[in-house]
Amino acid sequence: MNLDQLFKIQEVMENNIKKLSQIDENVLGEENVFDLRFLALQVKVGEIANLTKCYKYSRIKPNVPREKLMIRYIDAMKFLLSIGNAHHFNIINIDVINSMIKEESVIKVFGIIYDDITDLKHKVLQNNYMDSLSLYIKLFSEFINLGKLLELTFEEVYDYYVEVASSYLLTE
Repeated sequence: MNLDQLFKIQEVMENNIKKLSQIDENVLGEENVFDLRFLALQVKVGEIANLTKCYKYSRIKPNVPREKLMIRYIDAMKFLLSIGNAHHFNIINIDVINSMIKEESVIKVFGIIYDDITDLKHKVLQNNYMDSLSLYIKLFSEFINLGKLLELTFEEVYDYYVEVASSYLLTE
């Protein structure tokens, strides 16, 4: 599995979306596009939490339809990859991701991911590339860990992402 391929596919898909929708990022403003990516990642992670209902005491949803979960997870991953491309964090590899310490609680992982998204946004704004890169690696690792805790292997996610992206790119 090559993370580099995921970053490249995401870049191609985003460029196609921009062309089709005739979005001019210059009109939107660099600051708005920056905020949009981080907000979109938070929203998409929230959709995963909402789907699992893990935040409700009385409604933990044990049998979330796998296809729906995979779709929500991939939607969030697209924005995580987009942030990586936009800020040149697309140099990371799966070995570094796998070497990170993993949290065992789904609820805690969601909290860590939200904190990391916010912290990463602030670090990027401070123009500290090395700290930002380290935080991005941590965030990516926690996101992969979330998938594992939700019983989505990275191999499955990778294959599904490539399949979805390939079918998208072939219809263009």
